Amino acid sequence: MSRRNKKGLHSASTVATTKTKTKNIQAFAGFELSPHPYLVEDLFVEPTKEQLDNSAVQYVPFSTFDYWKLDRLQAIVNNSPTTSAIIKQKVAYSCGDGFNVEPAATNDILPIVRESRIKEIDLAQAETLNDWAKQVNYNGDNLEDLTAKVFMDLYSFGNCFIELKKLKKGSTKAFTMSVLPITYCRPKKAPKDQLNPTHVGVSSDFEEGYAITPQKVVDLPLYPVFEKIDGIERSIVHLKFYEPTMQYWGIPDWVSAKIWAELEYRIPKFNQSKFENGFTPSAIISLFGSTDSEEAQEVVNALKNCFTGTGNNSKMFVQALRDETSKADVQILNSQEKGEFMELQAMAAQSIVTAHRWKASLAGIQTAGSLGSNQQIRSEFDVVFTDVIRNVQRKVLNKFLNPALQDAGEWLGYDWTNLSLDISKAYPVSFAGDIEVTQVLTQDELRKELGFAPLDNPTTDIDNGDTN
Repeated sequence: MSRRNKKGLHSASTVATTKTKTKNIQAFAGFELSPHPYLVEDLFVEPTKEQLDNSAVQYVPFSTFDYWKLDRLQAIVNNSPTTSAIIKQKVAYSCGDGFNVEPAATNDILPIVRESRIKEIDLAQAETLNDWAKQVNYNGDNLEDLTAKVFMDLYSFGNCFIELKKLKKGSTKAFTMSVLPITYCRPKKAPKDQLNPTHVGVSSDFEEGYAITPQKVVDLPLYPVFEKIDGIERSIVHLKFYEPTMQYWGIPDWVSAKIWAELEYRIPKFNQSKFENGFTPSAIISLFGSTDSEEAQEVVNALKNCFTGTGNNSKMFVQALRDETSKADVQILNSQEKGEFMELQAMAAQSIVTAHRWKASLAGIQTAGSLGSNQQIRSEFDVVFTDVIRNVQRKVLNKFLNPALQDAGEWLGYDWTNLSLDISKAYPVSFAGDIEVTQVLTQDELRKELGFAPLDNPTTDIDNGDTN
């Protein structure tokens, strides 16, 4: 049974049978083997410390016993056009134009300390880092692929789990990093004398909604702690968006627009249903008179040929009758609707953009009275980059990538202590459209762009228009 069909049926079922004269009626009800840590509501909450201590739950799920809330978030990401577009834009801008290698001191908080510690980068060490980054796990992911998955999980669910492994076979060592499915992971309940969890349970059973006694759970220690499990040193990084009332999980920054995003999906679905189930004719014509079936069919065909098809619209329909009781009854069916809930759809899109702290022009939404320009898009991108993108980049770089980089270097025997990663900024619109090409390209370079061969006597100097 899928986890989506298990709401309220977590452990066992009781069956009540009522006999009637014709058939048996069975009623199914569920019961729990331990106290509920919290009620299932349409809000994102976590059980309190006392609730967890008094329940048999060892692994804290995301707001509910099963994963129906994560399912709803995933459904929104896949089916809300505005949400999907913004999340994919966030991932692309967060990945930027690739990685830069900088001195490790650039991560120091105080500028005076940072400037005094900066040293030159050893090119040989940077090359070893580059070679390792080409494949960071046995799934074939390079460092950019892995980082894109991290950003995707964070922006979609507000959480991301990355497993780190230190492998050794003979004298060969490897350090791998892999993003785990979020539905496989649940933070383990903290001991009674501690506030924060120390491990994350990983099991495919969690995806099926088992709440209390999942099978084959592997407890991975939270980074930076490594523990040897099945002969392999393993750890897990849990990145999450901070929420003041949640200790075990984070929530996505756009969660306040969840209902609006669901409406954005349901509005076109409603109209689709109307198209599939609500087609109506353009007119109903009733003909009266004593005619046999052949004569009636001839009249129907004549009306159809006369008033349907290209060029036949808006014609007059004239009848000459001897008996008024034989006149045709014509009812024209007009539909003035241009689409249901259009204003609601616009409100939903705007609310989603606002919740993401995004800009309408970046999301592809046209604003009335605004012509738009490359400069406007660049200016709005600078705002969202500073307010949204850069903060998440720093979280991923400082809490995961750069610390894991140092562990990888130490394990593999490389001196990467002076190396630090940063992400190059990529603009959605370049400055190329604002530059006069004749000011920066020679004549032969322009001919090459147009697909022409160079001239015999090329002009090497750039003509800047100065005739003096």
